[in-house]
Amino acid sequence: MHHHHHHHHGGSEFSIDGGSLEVLFQGPSSPSHQIWLPPLDVPPTLDELLPPLSPSAAHGYTADGWEWRGRLHAVVGLVDRPFDQRRDPYWLDLSGGAGHVGVAGGPQTGKSTMLRTLITSLALLHTPQEVQFYCLDFGGGTLAGLAELPHVGSVATRLDADRIRRTVAEVSALLEQREQEFTERGIDSMATYRRLRATGEYAGDGFGDVFLVVDNWLTLRQDYEALEDSITQLAARGLGYGIHVVLSSNKWSEFRTSIRDLLGTKLELRLGDPYESEVDRKKAANVPENRPGRGLTRDGYHFLTALPRIDGDTSAETLTEGIATTVKTIREAWHGPTAPPVRMLPNVLPAAQLPSAAESGTRIPIGIDEDSLSPVYLDFNTDPHFLVFGDTECGKSNLLRLITAGIIERYTPQQARLIFIDYSRSLLDVATTEHQIGYAASSTAASSLVRDIKGAMEARLPPPDLTPEQLRSRSWWTGAELFLVVDDYEMVATSDNPLRPLAELLPQARDIGLHLIIARSMGGAGRALYEPIIQRIKEMASPGLVMSGNKDEGILLGNVKPHKLPQGRGYFVERRSGTRLIQTAYRES
Repeated sequence: MHHHHHHHHGGSEFSIDGGSLEVLFQGPSSPSHQIWLPPLDVPPTLDELLPPLSPSAAHGYTADGWEWRGRLHAVVGLVDRPFDQRRDPYWLDLSGGAGHVGVAGGPQTGKSTMLRTLITSLALLHTPQEVQFYCLDFGGGTLAGLAELPHVGSVATRLDADRIRRTVAEVSALLEQREQEFTERGIDSMATYRRLRATGEYAGDGFGDVFLVVDNWLTLRQDYEALEDSITQLAARGLGYGIHVVLSSNKWSEFRTSIRDLLGTKLELRLGDPYESEVDRKKAANVPENRPGRGLTRDGYHFLTALPRIDGDTSAETLTEGIATTVKTIREAWHGPTAPPVRMLPNVLPAAQLPSAAESGTRIPIGIDEDSLSPVYLDFNTDPHFLVFGDTECGKSNLLRLITAGIIERYTPQQARLIFIDYSRSLLDVATTEHQIGYAASSTAASSLVRDIKGAMEARLPPPDLTPEQLRSRSWWTGAELFLVVDDYEMVATSDNPLRPLAELLPQARDIGLHLIIARSMGGAGRALYEPIIQRIKEMASPGLVMSGNKDEGILLGNVKPHKLPQGRGYFVERRSGTRLIQTAYRES
């Protein structure tokens, strides 16, 4: 075990990546006559670079009582200063303008280890209430080894598309919430927020400084194009609100300029092409190859990344166990709240969890969306019709029952009447209501029902001389809104489609109080878009839901091609808010 000496140099002597810090430790002590240091090969472990670590009741496993604890500084390696014959700890200051981190280096140069060292270093100097990490691991999957740290809220891997999108949505939502909250409470800076939370004057939002970590940026860009914009937005607005991004890639040019310029702390490992160095091309060529962890500081000094472990063991073979032990040590010493997990769309959303009629008025909640996990509504006053496409058993009939129950709850029979066209009798349980004035389970029955509807609706058509005001108030007729609920529309829309006589009335549906709610299976849905009824409903830019299906059907609504989705899930397409992935609620029948 090395003996550490405390050296107090002036702050100006040591400045890396914008932060100026006192050097606390010099590397392994060596006799003063020795004019060379051993080569920069043996990586230090974090415990060699940090003050003595031990469990503390208040702050977990850390260097308690140390003045830099909790100040958003982290040590990530050793810097070689050959002219001073010194090795100094490589400190980063992420508390201010250099709070976003970029790590670049060719394949196998130690990018994932650098990320793990940075996370572990921050975790050893902060509580899980002060810092939280949310990781997107497109690298070798090594960040999963840190998933059990109490500071880590989530680790998503490349194949976990839902978790990846939800992670970015959660961090984005936190930023928006803070922008609003800071304004309302007069919090002028993140430093103030940190202070208020530390003193307990303000409970905060359950988060401290939040780090969104992406290992392998290029994969995110290729596989999740929309998220590249979201994360660039986070980087542009986040630092003032304690939201940091930590991104790795093979070369600096894999970052668009818009985000590269925001990475105030750049950690440059050995590059495949030294010419692309952000530090110094000549010096970058001198970083040795095949020495993972070797790189250049912003000032052009060589550094060697520390290992993310605290057992003094530098062997590569035992790294995985060393990390696991470190994680366990940190976890077992912490007894307070841990980083909030990423909330996912539930697989089953009970209908009882949706807002009641008292809360939502005539708008009918059908589920929650992925972006904000907030309720999604159908508003039949604004958009008279609704379309659903989906494979068998994906939850279409459940959704029709849910919408029907929502109508029954919100309208009296004098305000809304229901007619069902339901060849497979899947809606029988909700059809037994006094709102129901017709139920057809065959085309003969459907034809005579549609004749009656058509007559009643034609009688409501507006006379030619109405003022715009009268049109809006629909004062020329009285009666109930009519909701026509059609399940298994593919069975109905055969060559003699009983609904066809209604096609010409659909564009005036709002004036005459007519609503079509249609569910259709996916088979042949692409062709069915040109069938008169669906075509009219689509032309009116009606909202719709594309549930599980086969992408070969092509684009059905908005810009959505169907694909396999869990039960109850679908893309809700609506003029005003674009397309959102939603989970529809399940109604216990």
